[in-house]
Amino acid sequence: MYPVQLNLKGKHVVIIGGGKIAWRKFSKLKSEPCSIDVIAREFHEHFDMIQPTKHIRLIQADYQREHIAHADLIIIATNQPETNDRVAQDALPSQWVNHTGDRKQSDFYNTLDIEHNGLIISISSHGQDIQRTQHYAAKIKAWLDSTKEDMHE
Repeated sequence: MYPVQLNLKGKHVVIIGGGKIAWRKFSKLKSEPCSIDVIAREFHEHFDMIQPTKHIRLIQADYQREHIAHADLIIIATNQPETNDRVAQDALPSQWVNHTGDRKQSDFYNTLDIEHNGLIISISSHGQDIQRTQHYAAKIKAWLDSTKEDMHE
């Protein structure tokens, strides 16, 4: 995998699923300059706080191929493996897909980012173990917070 940060300005992101994982992905994307559709039968309670805008739509529905027709980036995060696989199969080669249940069907996966004094430090387990990634991120963050910054060391 090639580590990058994406400029999502003017891009259309579709998240299929409305649970905790979908919320985690959405919460990182909602401040980006892109449009976001979240498609789900049911939404996690955190989505109740979201006011739809012209850039953010919460669509209560079963997944249909049309939902991803104009997506630049697709995040698949339902608790239904058959639906997840169908979304991945429906995606066009030009669409970037993150299948949260099967990294082999993903074009990308997210890193866990630590922001510290104007730096962003990214940590990844290559989509294999989020708990391990979170554990090490917490240790690194604690170490950074306890270290006096000296640019001349």
